[in-house]
Amino acid sequence: MARAVHTFDNGVRVFEDQLWEGQRARYQKRNVHEAEEEDIFVDLIRRIAPNGCYVDVGAAIGYYLILARKLAPHLEIHGVEPLERHWHLMRENLALNGLVPDTFKIHPEALTSSEGTEVFMDRGYSSRLAPIGEKKTITLSARWKGFLESLGLRKSKNVSLTIPTITVDTLAKRIGRSIDLLQMDVQGLEVEVLKGSTESMKDGVIRTFLIGTHGRMIGVPLHQECRDLLQAAGYTIEIDQPDTKEQPDGILVARK
Repeated sequence: MARAVHTFDNGVRVFEDQLWEGQRARYQKRNVHEAEEEDIFVDLIRRIAPNGCYVDVGAAIGYYLILARKLAPHLEIHGVEPLERHWHLMRENLALNGLVPDTFKIHPEALTSSEGTEVFMDRGYSSRLAPIGEKKTITLSARWKGFLESLGLRKSKNVSLTIPTITVDTLAKRIGRSIDLLQMDVQGLEVEVLKGSTESMKDGVIRTFLIGTHGRMIGVPLHQECRDLLQAAGYTIEIDQPDTKEQPDGILVARK
């Protein structure tokens, strides 16, 4: 039996079995992934020169990578996604949309304020680096379960993995050119990622940030701290929405 496909109003297609119930309910209101961020994203992508560069930090199953390619066929596109299971889903969706995976550069590390290795909590679309104080040891059993899940042979049950981490500054040097738009969805680690971006922000290597701020459980301060870091680095805040209505995160857009 053929797998069911969900087609968004913007033409992006993903396999229905990759979505969770909360997303499907949200899409019934407006059939795009994030109702308030979508229009902002489209506008920012259309401002970039045809041969510009876009980076998606927390690319997950590839929604924004696919949308960016549809909007700008000649754009250089990079995705940052440390979860191997998401790589497989992303490749499925790229093929579903008639796109060649080799035309995208996927970076398999997590971004944070330092380099090394960290515990990564596999929570599906809410996956993120473990907060400070989280248990740092991973048992052999957990590693085996994580490997089976990466192959699609076992359903995820919130396994923790040890993964490599780099900073935005390192990523920017690897890319080797100005980044016209860096979009970030890192589930509450936004401040840590910005702390690893000091050189890139100072030098203006990243021209525009689009950040989903996940600070609901601790209130506005996380959103405000991101804004303060960007302003201190000389960025102008163009959009400042700490409390969106149609999606579970705030939105910051900063330009230099």
